[in-house]
Amino acid sequence: MRFIPRQFQLPQAHAAITLLALSLPAAAGADALSPSLDWLLPQRFYGSSQLLPGERWEGHLTGERSLALNPGVEWQTSTDLSRIRFEQMAPVRAQGFRLSTGPQLKLGAAELSLPWSAGYDTNSISGGSNWRGGAPRMSVALGPNDRIRLEAKISRRRDAGATQRKRTTSLSWRHSFGDAWSMSAGLRETREAGEVDASITGETWASLDARFSGWRWSLASSLSEARSNGATGLVPTQRIASLSLSTRYKLSDGWWISGELKSTHINYSDEQRTLLSHSGGMKLQRDF
Repeated sequence: MRFIPRQFQLPQAHAAITLLALSLPAAAGADALSPSLDWLLPQRFYGSSQLLPGERWEGHLTGERSLALNPGVEWQTSTDLSRIRFEQMAPVRAQGFRLSTGPQLKLGAAELSLPWSAGYDTNSISGGSNWRGGAPRMSVALGPNDRIRLEAKISRRRDAGATQRKRTTSLSWRHSFGDAWSMSAGLRETREAGEVDASITGETWASLDARFSGWRWSLASSLSEARSNGATGLVPTQRIASLSLSTRYKLSDGWWISGELKSTHINYSDEQRTLLSHSGGMKLQRDF
């Protein structure tokens, strides 16, 4: 058991170069586009870079676009480019691309989103895989201080000839105590099935959130149990309990700083052993 902090690092030079390579040509050619095609350009870019324990580096570049179709109806699109470098034991390089697009509707006290997502990932060890799926979600305001949310995610991933299906359903509730304090709680179930294996994970979680002088604080806890294939069907394989404290603050001109401390306790049923880990880290992010 030991505490391994993530290292604090400014955005990497190659993340900035990637951003400029993508955004500058688009900006330079924007005047040549007809007004009917302007909506294809992202309204907002933001990128982040992290150096994690174990010589692992992650970089992300995200673009978002929202198009108003009718009163109460918007079409939202986001794209994400990611790159991972991992040097421990064996060098690993991984890249990924994700696209999410779909309508969002406001129906009185209810909001309904129907996004469709697809992506492609490659790495230097096992090659590439592609996935696609949908994530409809609906939230309903029960009053000025209470809101419930129902969400379902269905995805299918194909990797080296094998197909993995995943389905997640969740129900959550949020209550606000004025403008500064709020609390949330929810239930989540995840089912995964491959060619020969299957698993189910059930989770309960709760969080207490606060805002003070531009800072956002969140104290969260969760309990989960995973079940997978066994000789007598689905049997418990591990139980996980976690507690975390996170914060986020907007500095200026699109700069954000965030940090997290987390403690996790894992009990492996099949091996009669437990694992206790503590982690923490900070991240500096720039919205472009």
